[in-house]
Amino acid sequence: MHVLVPIDGSESSFNALEFGGLFAREFEADLDVVHVTGERTAETEELFDRARDLLREIGLEIEPEAVIDDVVTESEAARKVGRRLIELAEERGYDHVVMGRESGGRLERFVVGSASETVVEESELPLTLVP
Repeated sequence: MHVLVPIDGSESSFNALEFGGLFAREFEADLDVVHVTGERTAETEELFDRARDLLREIGLEIEPEAVIDDVVTESEAARKVGRRLIELAEERGYDHVVMGRESGGRLERFVVGSASETVVEESELPLTLVP
């Protein structure tokens, strides 16, 4: 089994990373951790440091990956990131996706969009949403 956990720095994405890491360890699955971003920055490195620390606590040595894509700088970036994650999952043949669920209200999701909501609506991949 090959599992994808996208992270964005939100608490729900780290909750998903912890769940995905425990899931991968328990079921001896391959785990990829990705962050879709417009460019790799100091904030990206801080995000990756936190992810590495959490994974080490679980007993996993996994290097997060930055997926550089201009969609994060465009309007409706969250929806476009969701679509990019679907493309990535299909290209790489992931069997399961574990994502954090945004806690924004209905109005915020309507205006800004939601990467996890896009994956739910537009993909047939098995998906676990973690609050």
